[in-house]
Amino acid sequence: MRFPQLRHWPQLQLARILESMPSCCALCNKSGKRIICDGCKQHYFSDCPPRCRQCANQLPRLHGSGPALCGNCLKQPRAFDTTIVACDYAAPTDQLILALKFGGRLALAPMFAQMLCDVTQRQASSTQPMLSADLPDILTAVPLSAQRLRQRGFNQALEIAKPLARMLGLNLQHGLLLRQRDTPPQSQVPELEQRRRNLRQAFAVPPAAVQHIHGRHIGVVDDVMTSGETLHALAKTLRRHGARRITNFVFARTP
Repeated sequence: MRFPQLRHWPQLQLARILESMPSCCALCNKSGKRIICDGCKQHYFSDCPPRCRQCANQLPRLHGSGPALCGNCLKQPRAFDTTIVACDYAAPTDQLILALKFGGRLALAPMFAQMLCDVTQRQASSTQPMLSADLPDILTAVPLSAQRLRQRGFNQALEIAKPLARMLGLNLQHGLLLRQRDTPPQSQVPELEQRRRNLRQAFAVPPAAVQHIHGRHIGVVDDVMTSGETLHALAKTLRRHGARRITNFVFARTP
């Protein structure tokens, strides 16, 4: 039996050691022990703009209470119910995603999880739909294909999901879904219809996992949401196997 991901083990262990040492803020380079300094955290992550409750696109700031849907979700509802995001995918916070995904800075993942946990708790104490009683029964992560996992050595969505599950007190089931085939990154596919074609039958549920999905509220973790087609395709797969409700937890949303 071969374990291709083990060839990345020395690099990942070195990254963990380096991240545990005193460093500087990943955004402003201010010296300190925190990955993101308090100033940058306040500046880039404290604002909570109104968002579409389904896809998390920003909405105009209007008077009134209660969550709303954007025009796209009104015209073409998604297979998932709610999306929770920590920030928009824009400079300079987009560099954090790149550092985790392509730079192997795994210590960023718990920080992403903490940001998502903070947003979830804020929404639980407000009029937003994510009430504490509505937390998922099970948390899972968007899976990578075997080829992509061999290349990268880790699944960045799973690295975020692990600490997030602990913070929210949820059961993590990372084998709930399989990615049956490798697909190009959605950010590299400009046409929406092509993105949808790429994702047809991309995901599957192992037979042993069906019992964990039927009638359950499933939480799905990812690092970035672009068009939402990946999460939509994944949610449709979960719906076919009886998922009652689906909530996405995504660190960054492309505006």
